[in-house]
Amino acid sequence: MKKVISIILSLVLLASVSAVTTVPAFAAKVQSIESTTEEGPNITGEVNGNPSSDVVYEKDPQDPTKITFTYTGDGELTGWEFPGMTEGKDYIIVSRDGNSITIQLLNGYDGDVVANAIVKETTTGQTPKKNGDNKSPKTGAATATAAVVAGAGIAVLAAVKKKND
Repeated sequence: MKKVISIILSLVLLASVSAVTTVPAFAAKVQSIESTTEEGPNITGEVNGNPSSDVVYEKDPQDPTKITFTYTGDGELTGWEFPGMTEGKDYIIVSRDGNSITIQLLNGYDGDVVANAIVKETTTGQTPKKNGDNKSPKTGAATATAAVVAGAGIAVLAAVKKKND
């Protein structure tokens, strides 16, 4: 009876580890439940005309028409652009402070708000290239699975050997 339980536990362990190591690979394809749409314009940040997470924004809680953009990257910020918007008609600049700028939307502007940080790169000018593949990073899942399979195999061999004795 102990042999059967040992084999069953080994197989359950194998199935559990296999399930745990494959589930995170699918997580990137699922949108977060926390994603909600807010009223108002679509706000995005760019660096030198390319979408970037180096530009973050925050709406003023007292006045949602005021938006503060901050450049958080490593390059030298030289200025800001708001493509598709006209200063004085769609927005005004309320303040500038270091790597931050605050604008206020005018006349009920509800179009897209794109803040483009103009940045002078401080690196050697070499931009890392994306390889274009959708492979997951190596996490050791294959090694863990192999270890579990080996353990299950050893348990089965031990049970068979004891049965023959």
